Amino acid sequence: MNEIWLLARELEGWVEAGGVKDVVGDQAESFTKLGWETHVVLPLYGQLLEVAAAEFALEWSGTNKQPSYEGRSISVVTKATKGFILHLVGLTSFSEKRGIYTYTAEEEDLSQGKHKGSGHLDAFFMNLEYQWAITQYWFETNQRPQHVLAHDGHLGYLPALARHHPGYGIHFHATRFAVLIHNAGPGYRQEVPDTPYHRNLLGLPERLVQESILKGYLDPLVSAAHQANLATVSHNYAEELLTGKNDHWSGGYGQYLREHRVKLKGITNGISLIDKDPRDPERSGLTVGFDPLLGQFEGKLQCRRELRERLLFKPSSVHGRLSDWNKALYMNQGRLTAQKGVEALAGLIERALEEAPAANFVVMAQGESRYEEPMQRLAQNHIESGQFIFINKYEDSLARLLFAAADFLLMPSEYEPCGLTDLKAQLMGTLPIVHRVGGLVKVRDGVTGFSYAEKSGFWGAFQKSLELYSEKPQTLKMMQTEAFSEVLLRSDWPSILVTQYIPWLTEVPVNPIVSP
Repeated sequence: MNEIWLLARELEGWVEAGGVKDVVGDQAESFTKLGWETHVVLPLYGQLLEVAAAEFALEWSGTNKQPSYEGRSISVVTKATKGFILHLVGLTSFSEKRGIYTYTAEEEDLSQGKHKGSGHLDAFFMNLEYQWAITQYWFETNQRPQHVLAHDGHLGYLPALARHHPGYGIHFHATRFAVLIHNAGPGYRQEVPDTPYHRNLLGLPERLVQESILKGYLDPLVSAAHQANLATVSHNYAEELLTGKNDHWSGGYGQYLREHRVKLKGITNGISLIDKDPRDPERSGLTVGFDPLLGQFEGKLQCRRELRERLLFKPSSVHGRLSDWNKALYMNQGRLTAQKGVEALAGLIERALEEAPAANFVVMAQGESRYEEPMQRLAQNHIESGQFIFINKYEDSLARLLFAAADFLLMPSEYEPCGLTDLKAQLMGTLPIVHRVGGLVKVRDGVTGFSYAEKSGFWGAFQKSLELYSEKPQTLKMMQTEAFSEVLLRSDWPSILVTQYIPWLTEVPVNPIVSP
């Protein structure tokens, strides 16, 4: 039987922050359906301790491979879920945190130097300790994984640790390692300055340390480029990195790949229909379902009424109000970061509140205070218009309801490796309005949504959508049906695994070091 190990920092239904959780969960379930023995490895975050406390399967002190971690407690919990095996790696550096990648407001209140929405100060240590713990767990339990797929820069050093640290000998000689890049932007690669402290944490031979340096930084995804098969989450994002179109946002990484002739595959993400299909309200978490394939959207109106009732309770994280719920409803859900085009989003909403009274807006998002506070002020300053609500939290059931209730999704990303939010929206009959970058090229302008190439085109795309809603309701329904159908035909995870992932995973490692 074929075997796959998926390594990540988040997983749908367990710990959730961004799109990685969806990809890992969907891949795990799909590999299982295809008959593969599937394992997922996840840190045992503090929020999971109650779930897992009684099922520790292994415990030891130190790694015996890297003195920097000697004496630190490591534990592993195993659980069977949805047909695959989940391994929860317990480390103090994770269990003591309240947020997955960033500090929470509570941590900001308790400690100076920790700011809500900013990354953990010891993130590099956390990532390295996690990778050391995984390899040591495999070694101590005599497991020799057949295929390992590590997700993003948080796990980019693991192939080098497993394959080249002398303490493991030839234990992982037959293991095929692959790394999937979800975001190659600076910071997202988890790079840190090349210092003696960071080198000591890494604990690799000097040759491999040098191999992973980019512009004075130890870079996990540079290491991965030479130690594993490498792919990113859409065809177009891979092309942007390899042709220089993304150099402004990749911080030299794309240029490095080109100069060292690194092979980078692009595989556009799919999406699971199991819990996102509005035709099955029980699984999708909706009170009432609807069928975009048949052009039956009455259920969307009921979802909008339900959303209205839930937001009337006005929890402290909700700012602003909507006074007329019969207008075209525009939504945004995600992270408030520069990458996501926060300034463009806020600018369009502010202009629309003055010039487009037929549009309503609901934004559900979190991020750093410098992005959240302007959104809060915008909602409060325009409360009299009753056109804008800012929800400063993430709640899964509310997010699902928002996708089902809205008419249009706003995605003005500066760059976007793939984009899953647009697929979620299409499944719910909500048309995406996207900046035509990265994986968002899959949205076809005027067919499955609206797409614009230049930043200045955002307002024009918005106007086209508003005109469609008010003057061409039948065309709107046809586009909603087409958007839904396209996801069914092109984004099925099992098919993507069979035709693209499995051939890539089973390749001989293809990235030897080539001097520029």
